Amino acid sequence: NSISELKLRGGWGKTGNLSGLPAYSSFDLNYTNPLTNTTTLDQIGNPDLKWETTTDINFGVDLGLFKSRIKFTADIYKKATKDLLQIIYFPGFSKPYYYNSGEIENKGLELSINTINFTGDFKWNTNFNISFNDNKVVKLGLLKKLPFQNLSSIGESIILLTEGSALGTFYGYKVDKVDPATGSLLYQDINRDGNITPDDRTNIGNPNPNFTFGLSNNFSYKGFSLDALITGSQGGDIFNASRMDLTLMNNYNNQSTEVLNRWTTSGQITDVPKANDPSTLHVSDRFIEDGSYIRLKAITLGYQFKLENWKLNSIKLYLTGQNLYTITNYKGFDPEVGAFNNATGIGQGIDLGTYPQVKTFIFGLKANF
Repeated sequence: NSISELKLRGGWGKTGNLSGLPAYSSFDLNYTNPLTNTTTLDQIGNPDLKWETTTDINFGVDLGLFKSRIKFTADIYKKATKDLLQIIYFPGFSKPYYYNSGEIENKGLELSINTINFTGDFKWNTNFNISFNDNKVVKLGLLKKLPFQNLSSIGESIILLTEGSALGTFYGYKVDKVDPATGSLLYQDINRDGNITPDDRTNIGNPNPNFTFGLSNNFSYKGFSLDALITGSQGGDIFNASRMDLTLMNNYNNQSTEVLNRWTTSGQITDVPKANDPSTLHVSDRFIEDGSYIRLKAITLGYQFKLENWKLNSIKLYLTGQNLYTITNYKGFDPEVGAFNNATGIGQGIDLGTYPQVKTFIFGLKANF
């Protein structure tokens, strides 16, 4: 009698994607200059091009208890994307060549619970959901190392895709310390050959969080209502490129107050190197920060007036506040935004001058006729 619903679910599907692929990419295309009447090769085609495909398999369970006052949902899934659409440039030819190669895997668990805590004049409903996702690059194509998101200020890429690593993994040097004698930034000798070279770069951060969650509560008493939403993320790293630009001290740009702690005299112990130090012009874990946060995302307070003797059935007044308060150790403006966020997830977790989400207050009126 206590079980009001029990459902087991399963699904399998395959979808195709041609996003970002220009028209006629499978053909060799020539270009004829109308002024000189000369013809040159404008595109190297690939007749073997095909859809990028994602195969999804999932299992789930829905459970309702005590006349559905408690509802529990669990889903486990695995997505494998194969024949990734990639680009390569041949020596001496400036146009891209498109081809299919590589595989990315995503698997995870999603849980949610809905409860009806009180009924009657005073009502209280709660919803909590949490998601765990793990992804990795299973296979790459012709190039076994693919750099992404180049920073023009230092001429290095933040992300490097390699087989076995997570999508969007940050790649660079690990900082050892600031040399008290010289004020230069010292890096760890990863390969232990006695020299600091590009071969000492390694994975320095993962922008993918361990889990994300949301908690909402809905209260009502007679004409009053109160809705509150809390969201959060745990474990994802952020590369604070904005902080990097404001502490490099290698140009005439304004700098942050952090540079007031820079090395200035021999023997000084600090974690900020001297001004105009060329050793700082590298991607390093110095600017990797924990992007975990808990945020009061939205809260709405309202009151509904019943108008039985009017042509209107009711009028509801409400006040909403958004992005009211955030608990985080991240030093930037907003741990929830990134400069290169996109659907592929390759450029997530990079904060480069991104405008933060603003605190907003909304007053509204709703009328029911």
